[in-house]
Amino acid sequence: MNIFKSLICLDYYNLRIQNRAREAGTGSVHRIGIVWICNILTLIGAYFIYFKLHNQPDVVYDTLFELHYYELAGRVSMIVILSIIYLIAFTIYGDKQTVNSTIKTYIQLPMDKQERIARNASLYFIISLLLFVITVGILIYLFKIQ
Repeated sequence: MNIFKSLICLDYYNLRIQNRAREAGTGSVHRIGIVWICNILTLIGAYFIYFKLHNQPDVVYDTLFELHYYELAGRVSMIVILSIIYLIAFTIYGDKQTVNSTIKTYIQLPMDKQERIARNASLYFIISLLLFVITVGILIYLFKIQ
């Protein structure tokens, strides 16, 4: 079971604890889309941090200038790209059959393995969000000090 399917299992695990297991559905796929978007934006932020710290700010400024020059197109294209990423995640993991088969596989596992899968999925989700926030914070700091 991959880490993204384990996010579906995390949703089922949390709903089962609350005695709402029947409500498990495609809602957990939103976490997968959010994680994918955060991971991609973190990589883009790491790209900017790398060039900023290695005394090559002209690459960063050229990229930012191009985005500023085409500001509206840049914003719209970023929204479209992130929406496409989200839709890809929803297409891959969002259909009811995939969710149900993942939950059936998850239920057949021993309880300690179920808890470990849910814990690992929770850690992955939280760490992805935390890395995104840290990357944004570092970028803001690096551009404010200059």
